[in-house]
Amino acid sequence: MYPRPLLPVLAVWDRTRMTVRLSIIMVVLLVPCMSAVYGFVHFSQGQISFSERESDGNDVLLPALELFGGALAGRRPDLGALNAAMRDNPELFEDGGLDEAHAALTSAAAGETTAGAGRIAFGEALAAFITGVANESNLILDPDLDSFYVMDMEVVQLPRVLLAAARAASPVAPAGAELTGGQAGTALVAEQAVYASELTTVAGNLRTGAETSLANTSDDALAGRLAGVERVAAAAEAIAAALTAGLGTAVAVDPAPLGDAVTAVTGDLYAALGGLIDTRVGGFETEQDTILAITVTGVLLAVYAGVGLWWHTRFHVGHMVAGVQAIAAGDLAPRPLPTGRDEFGDIGRALGTAREKITAQEVDLRAGQDAREQQMAASMSQQQRSEALLRERAKEAIADTASTIAMELTEVADQVERVRTATNRIDGQMASAAEITESVVTKAAEADRVTGALNASLRRVAEMAQVIAGVADQTRMLALNATIEAARAGEMGKGFAVVAGEVKDLATASARSTDQISSTISSLEADVAEMFAAIGGVTDGIGSVNTATLELRQIAADQHDLVQSLDRGVAETLARINNMVDLTDKLERREHPRYPDSGPVTLVVNGERHTGRLVDVSLGGLHCTVPALDRLGPGADVTAELGVSGTTVALAATVVHRAGDDVRLRFLDVSPQVRQKLARHIDTLGNAVP
Repeated sequence: MYPRPLLPVLAVWDRTRMTVRLSIIMVVLLVPCMSAVYGFVHFSQGQISFSERESDGNDVLLPALELFGGALAGRRPDLGALNAAMRDNPELFEDGGLDEAHAALTSAAAGETTAGAGRIAFGEALAAFITGVANESNLILDPDLDSFYVMDMEVVQLPRVLLAAARAASPVAPAGAELTGGQAGTALVAEQAVYASELTTVAGNLRTGAETSLANTSDDALAGRLAGVERVAAAAEAIAAALTAGLGTAVAVDPAPLGDAVTAVTGDLYAALGGLIDTRVGGFETEQDTILAITVTGVLLAVYAGVGLWWHTRFHVGHMVAGVQAIAAGDLAPRPLPTGRDEFGDIGRALGTAREKITAQEVDLRAGQDAREQQMAASMSQQQRSEALLRERAKEAIADTASTIAMELTEVADQVERVRTATNRIDGQMASAAEITESVVTKAAEADRVTGALNASLRRVAEMAQVIAGVADQTRMLALNATIEAARAGEMGKGFAVVAGEVKDLATASARSTDQISSTISSLEADVAEMFAAIGGVTDGIGSVNTATLELRQIAADQHDLVQSLDRGVAETLARINNMVDLTDKLERREHPRYPDSGPVTLVVNGERHTGRLVDVSLGGLHCTVPALDRLGPGADVTAELGVSGTTVALAATVVHRAGDDVRLRFLDVSPQVRQKLARHIDTLGNAVP
């Protein structure tokens, strides 16, 4: 079962080839990679553009600060250099944000700029212009600590110190104030004190900014470029000291040294800030170029590896599919397969091994099939010979039994005939004894007793004949059951059916002979009865039957011997017929080969379980030894439980022979599944026989 969250993508993969999947994965991986590269380049270019705009602002600040310093030193300003810098950096002025400041600066430059209020106005216009340039060029947002303090010197501290010096040099009383002479002087002194304080503060800021920049930079040239800052700070402090030297009186100061110091340091500050910005831009460009080079190299390598993987997968998958299709189609000829150390190589080697095993199995199957066919042919031939031998043996057994019974029945008929002859002789003697005296009455009575005994013997013979008739009936039933079993056995039971038919005919003949014997004995009994009546009649008229009585006694003795002989003959005939009952067991044993087996067996008889050991087993029955089976006789139904192919099967069976602990069983109604298991078990036993 597929994971539910993966069903959409798995549905796509199920409908695409392996190479298409790889192409899709390569494109999908390249898209975020290129997006990331684009984002990085865009960000890096933004940083570079930000810093380059700072550099443009620095270019404009240089002439502006030089104008400021020159004006403080008393020189007339020339806006040509400033205007040229503005033209060289037009992007700073595209939005018009500095137009007003530039116009104010131009207007202030047209007036008096070397002293007094005109110089202060020009300085204020320059300070506003410098602040606007710093804002437009991003200098005011400089991100690095070292360049930030250099920018602060240029944009904030230098304009501040220049403007404070200009105002200190030309103090002006507060506008609108009505001051007396003393009050005006006091106001000017206070204003100069404020300027002195501001100059001192800016001087300190300049020194702190220089120290901070030097402490947070890796630019070795920065220290030399910031050396002039100290001169500017010293000049500012000198003006502040001059302003505070005369307490209570206004002091005239000369800002020219400060203006010259600022003009001198402006180039160094420009170079310092430009170098730091260029270093930063160079770092950005180097980082961008390095990452782009690594990314492009990685992408090219990934594309190269992906194309190689695409070709490798397409190549090997094609070979594997062709190999599997060939094996499925039954073509086991050698084909190119992957041989690498990856999964494709493992699959290729597995396919090769499978092909070799299938080839070997086909060879083994062909050999086994040939051997099986030869074995089947030999088995068929052996079966035909066995069936022929079985028929011959059955014919011999039946012929032998039939001839024996015929001979014995003939002897019985002869003996009966002799009895009849003796009876006739008795009748003749009894007729001649009619003239004998009454002295033979006693002996006649003895003859009467002998005749009664003879009649009893004839009745016993009749009973034996009935026993023979019962045996013949059982034989017919046995032949009928054998015919049914032969029909169930199908083709294998045809020979047995012939034997059963012969046994049935023999039983019918035995029954007819028995009927004849019974009829003869009945006639003999009638004759004896008549003889008894004749003797009773002669008892009244015969006087002397001494000689006849002796002869009659001899005849009675002969008759007794004949009856005993007849009894023995009938007993032997019964034994022969009993041997015919065992014929089914003999035929069954000859029909299926038996193989020795010493496994355990359990016989279930009327719910009781009796355990024993097997002697041999066949498809039709088994031979075993089971003790404590005194009440088990031939024809009894049992259930045999034995191990077959690793499982225990229960088989319905009937007892065909038992002698002591020795029991022979014939299976009844074996299912095809159990018969198949039994056949495999017997084959295993047959293969184990040396």
